[in-house]
Amino acid sequence: MTLADRRHLARKIKHEMNGQKAFLLIDRVDIAYLARNYNVTQINRILMLITMPFSFYQPYVWESSNVMPAEMFMGRKRELSDIENPAGANIVYGGRQLGKSALLKMAVKDYDHDEKNDRAILVDIKGKDYKSAAKRISQELSDQDFFFKELITEDWDELARAIKKRLREEGEHHIPYFLLLLDEADAFIASCEDVGYQPIDALKDIQGIGTGRFKFVIAGLRNIIRFNRDKALKNNSVLTHLSSMTVKPFNTSEARELLERPLYYLGFRFPEREDALIPTILANTNYFPGLIQLYCAKMIDALSKQDYAGYNQAETPSYLVERDHIKKVLADPTFMDQIREKFEITLRLGNDRYYYIIALLMAYLYYMRSSHNGYTPEDILAQINDFSIMDFQGFNAEQIEALMEELCELNVFRKKNQHRYLFSRYTFFQLMGTQAEVEDKLLEVTEGDSND
Repeated sequence: MTLADRRHLARKIKHEMNGQKAFLLIDRVDIAYLARNYNVTQINRILMLITMPFSFYQPYVWESSNVMPAEMFMGRKRELSDIENPAGANIVYGGRQLGKSALLKMAVKDYDHDEKNDRAILVDIKGKDYKSAAKRISQELSDQDFFFKELITEDWDELARAIKKRLREEGEHHIPYFLLLLDEADAFIASCEDVGYQPIDALKDIQGIGTGRFKFVIAGLRNIIRFNRDKALKNNSVLTHLSSMTVKPFNTSEARELLERPLYYLGFRFPEREDALIPTILANTNYFPGLIQLYCAKMIDALSKQDYAGYNQAETPSYLVERDHIKKVLADPTFMDQIREKFEITLRLGNDRYYYIIALLMAYLYYMRSSHNGYTPEDILAQINDFSIMDFQGFNAEQIEALMEELCELNVFRKKNQHRYLFSRYTFFQLMGTQAEVEDKLLEVTEGDSND
């Protein structure tokens, strides 16, 4: 094909197929190039680099419910190792949109039915107490042929005995290492308090079968760990002795890899002269993996529009990313609505509204008495008392500061100096809404308290 025909086909594929089908055009020109540049370790990458810009494919996955392709799992190497290592963390926690589920799914891919016959099984136990969690886990283990015969039980002792018995099997059915991953475990951990955390003791007991034979990982939101560890300490529960890991937003190198690498294979190029473009995108996505994926997906989808995202067919690929392209995506009302929605989801941990309310009060302080020096926990506590917010009944300034520190870990707040905080980016303040909207939201919080 001539270059002009190839470019015309590239636009036609993007506009008419719009991700419904994905295919590569490989002609004699491509074959000749591959033959001249053959390298056994690089040949597949070269093929993708010279053909994908003329095709259409959406590699980004911004919803945790969707399957993450292995090649799109980037960064988090240390965290993944900590999850997979038999001596690593048993508890994984952090806010939403940070990729906890993607980490667990990658661990399953790495270990389940590997060459050593290890097993790794992921069970979603969202909203389930300790009894229904045991039933759900036993069902999943049965469905995935972990047991020789079906076992459905709500009894944790029975479940633990069955797992230990299975791991003692020798011969061709021997399982050297079993990694049990429990996602969305907040309700489960909360309910364990009623029985002295006995289910977690049962899981810990299975690990005693031998070094490197069994490990469990419980993943949830930070609020569950924050409050239940204090309760567990009083009961001398095993929960207090388990190692934990916090999943935080990406660092700069991880965020840039997720942003740039897939886009590069699709023909997108960031000009070196515009060195502020990438930081602008990362700042607007807060270095959250899910938001970076959402932003990049919008950039790719723009090529399927009638105006070809403003690019000239006769000059593409490649697709040079200019400031106007970034502004266009950021100005898209639907995109900003999604960013705002995901940002608010990050601040709301189930029924826990602590982060959300503190962020609202911080925004309120921005409007009422703007200060470049930041605001103290005492400032937030004073507003809590002024609005009579019952969620924080009995809280002191030290407890408020602990929550503000956690918001720093989520990259929502930053520390101005000792005991003073601001939003980490002005855009986060804007996402909280106008002054009238912030005040209305605070009234909804207080009215909700009075209705309760």
